[in-house]
Amino acid sequence: MRPRAENPRYVTSRRAWAWLLVAICTASWAVAAPTDAATADAAGAATADAAAAAAIAPGDPLPPLSAGLELQLLPGVHRGPWVIDAPDVRLVAAPGAVLDGGGLGTALTVTAPGVRLEGLTVTGVGPEADLYAPDAAVALLGAHGAVVVGLRAHGVTAGVHVEDAVDVRLLDLDLRGDARGPGVTSYLTPGLRIEGGRIEGFLDGAYLERADGALVAGLELRGNRRYGLHVMFTAGVTLRRNVVAGGGVGSAVMYGRDAVVAGNLLEGHRGPMAFGLLLQEERDAVLSGNTVRGNTVGLLLVAASGARLDDNRLEGNGVGVLLDRPPVGSVADASSVSIVGHDFVANAADLAVADDDAALTLRGNAFDRAPPLDLDGDGVIDLPFVATSAFAARAARQPDLMLLAYGPGIALWQRLEAGVPGLRAAAFADPAPRLPAPVQRDAGAGWPAALAALALALGGAANARGWP
Repeated sequence: MRPRAENPRYVTSRRAWAWLLVAICTASWAVAAPTDAATADAAGAATADAAAAAAIAPGDPLPPLSAGLELQLLPGVHRGPWVIDAPDVRLVAAPGAVLDGGGLGTALTVTAPGVRLEGLTVTGVGPEADLYAPDAAVALLGAHGAVVVGLRAHGVTAGVHVEDAVDVRLLDLDLRGDARGPGVTSYLTPGLRIEGGRIEGFLDGAYLERADGALVAGLELRGNRRYGLHVMFTAGVTLRRNVVAGGGVGSAVMYGRDAVVAGNLLEGHRGPMAFGLLLQEERDAVLSGNTVRGNTVGLLLVAASGARLDDNRLEGNGVGVLLDRPPVGSVADASSVSIVGHDFVANAADLAVADDDAALTLRGNAFDRAPPLDLDGDGVIDLPFVATSAFAARAARQPDLMLLAYGPGIALWQRLEAGVPGLRAAAFADPAPRLPAPVQRDAGAGWPAALAALALALGGAANARGWP
């Protein structure tokens, strides 16, 4: 029997269904292919992200660096020195992670912009103590915009060296030195910001040169062998809410303009050439709201033209404010100073002027040795008060005389001087002095000033005007 022939209509129908099935499968593959590619891209991105966060275990070398790489230092000791030369790298140290420079120069050098260091502890830096090129825990060289947060470095020659870098930020530092190098040293660093932390035991706590617009705020600087804060050749620096105590010399702002020094505590600098703050050849500086206590000289002004001193407290110093003449051969303008709203308390001498060319304005200051004559009860003493004396002026020129500051002869002379107008240095009178606030003093309250005066006397070399 022959096979029955198929109806052509059914054959055509089956072929149509087959072609339709092929079309559907092809379309499904075409739709699925981009999805698979996207999945592959996402997997590649995840791999790249994993590579961008490199964990470094103790003993591992610093990996090859690329822009934006994140490095995580695991706990333990990591052997340096290291160099970061790729931009925008972020280095985060876990608690207990330490970078040991091995005594070979600077432990970590950064030479690229945008780098951020967080929580790093550093030890083992080299011995070089040069102010401009020390062996430091961290060096930021040309590292514009770098940020260092929570750096801890104890027993180091220098803490942080910043050079030729704009807008660097150093936050919450914990630095302790060996008295040979600087805690922070910076050169050509406009916009530098140092905020928070403690710097102690260095030659200079923080040295800034050519750092226009810099801010130093909230630092505690103690026991630095020379300067606490030292600023040179800088315009518009701001020093605010810092504590500078127990150093060998004090703090200084020199050869610049438009400095703002506000709300600081400057205390305990005693020695033949020690002071709370020196302004030397600094134009248009503003000092306000500072407490200056227990120094040989509280504020020392040398060729400080346009200086404005507002609402500071001078307490327990050998001399509260000293206007000294510039060094021989200086071509700087003489000091021109206004002193307004100050509290002068328990100083051996409140004011001394050793510069015949200085211009001084006093108004609204409170002197604890002024007679409290206020008949109308407005809080302003009814008579002008001369803030200096012939003895203070002479002692400014011959510091050895400060040894006699508390002697009965000097006390008698100053009492006579206060009562006889012809004996007063009337040019240095405050025409409207305020009544001083009551002061609680213990039995030894006058001794800080006496000790400061004694230190000045024993260092008779100060008579040569060898201010550091």
